[in-house]
Amino acid sequence: MADIKRKATTRPASRRGMTKGQIREERRQRSKSRQRRKRALLTFAGVLFAVIFITALVVPRNTQSTNVQGINTGGHIALDTDDGRGHIDDNATPHADYTYHPATSGPHWFGPSTAAGVPSPARWGRYDGVLPDEVLVHNLEHGGIGIHYNCLVECPDLIKQLDDILPRNPSQYIMSPYPNMAATITITAWRHHLSLEEVDVDQIREFIDEYQNRAPESVPGNSF
Repeated sequence: MADIKRKATTRPASRRGMTKGQIREERRQRSKSRQRRKRALLTFAGVLFAVIFITALVVPRNTQSTNVQGINTGGHIALDTDDGRGHIDDNATPHADYTYHPATSGPHWFGPSTAAGVPSPARWGRYDGVLPDEVLVHNLEHGGIGIHYNCLVECPDLIKQLDDILPRNPSQYIMSPYPNMAATITITAWRHHLSLEEVDVDQIREFIDEYQNRAPESVPGNSF
């Protein structure tokens, strides 16, 4: 009888002796296993991202906490009388007069609308119109700096000099006219003020460096 020649097989050793059906089943199982591993990796990545995102929302930034230093009771400017810092609940309740004008502490309005037609605290920036103390004090309470001028006649050059001191983004600055104050220029912070008859950039910047963000409710970087 002639010898029967066997065909050479290309199957790997692990599959020799297996039927085609068994090989197909093995392939299906391996494909399912790869899909399970892929889903597990995607699920893990999703959970990890969620944990990082939630942690970023909950944990306070160090830059915020380390910059809040509280009221500066020292410095080169004498501490003003404390007129309190209570809210005027209905934005119209009468209250005792402020010790200083512009005021550097005291009762103030609060909320998205006031009798002055602006919120309290007001949005930071430059104002052509007068803002009442009941609004300005609230901005100081949040660590802001007030830059105010009282010109008996038009004074565009003085206003331009003061405006140049403000940064491009005037967050934590309020600049506005303030009629009937004793000085031509008054720079204010919480319980501190600097009175000037002409713009002195060095004095103003020294005042800002010492007293900005040094208030009961300082919020560094607040851009409202």
